[in-house]
Amino acid sequence: MRRKHFLQFGTSAIALFALEKLGGQFGIDIAKAQNFLPLPKPSARDQVCSRLLAGRIDRIMTDGLVSEVQMLRLLRLNRAPLNMYGDLPNIYREEAAIEGVNADIAFCQMCLETGFLQFGGDVQPDQNNFGGIGAIGNGVRGDRFSDQRTGVRAQIQHLKAYATIRPLVQPLVDPRFGLVKRGTAPLLAQLTGKWAEDENYDKKIMAILRRLYELAGFV
Repeated sequence: MRRKHFLQFGTSAIALFALEKLGGQFGIDIAKAQNFLPLPKPSARDQVCSRLLAGRIDRIMTDGLVSEVQMLRLLRLNRAPLNMYGDLPNIYREEAAIEGVNADIAFCQMCLETGFLQFGGDVQPDQNNFGGIGAIGNGVRGDRFSDQRTGVRAQIQHLKAYATIRPLVQPLVDPRFGLVKRGTAPLLAQLTGKWAEDENYDKKIMAILRRLYELAGFV
C-alpha cells in the first residue's frame, strides 16, 4: 500500500510526509504550512501510474499508453517473426487511434490470439486475422483479410462494436460487426463469454498487458 500511495501522489506526498514529521518535532501548524508548501507538478511517470491505479487499464475506449518500440520489445522477447510483422505495432497504434480504441488492449489481444504471431491454431498466418474473428473452434479457420492493415482494422472495429455504440470512422471491413450487440463490453473483462468462451480470456490478455506495461516501466 505504501508503494502504491507514493506512485499515485508522487513527490508531493513525500514532501507532506516530511512536513508532518517536522511538525511533530517543532510544533509546526501543518494545516497552515501546507498552504505555503510549493508542490511540484506530477511527472509523466506519476501521471501514467495514477491512470493505471485508477482502473483505466482495462477500458477499451481510451488512449493507449505504450509506444511502437515498446510493443516491438514485447514481440521480440516472445520470439515473434519480426521480419514478417515488424510494422504491426505501428499499424495497431494508427488504426486504434482513428477509432478511439485502446491500442494496448488490441495489441495484447492479438498476442494471445496468434501466440505472439507464431499461430499454430485454426487461424493461419496468410489469413491476416489477428483477432481470431470467426474462428469458433473445431477447425473453423474464421475470416480472411487481404492484408495486415485490413486485418488489424477489422479487429479494432470488432472491439469498438462491443465497447460502444459510437459509429465507425472508417469504412466497415469487419464482416461480423453487425452480429455484435453494441456497447455490451466497454471493459476488457466483459469480452469473456462474448469474444471467446474461455472463462480466463480477459485474464490472459490482462497478464500480457501488465507485462507490456512492466517492460515500458509504467508499473
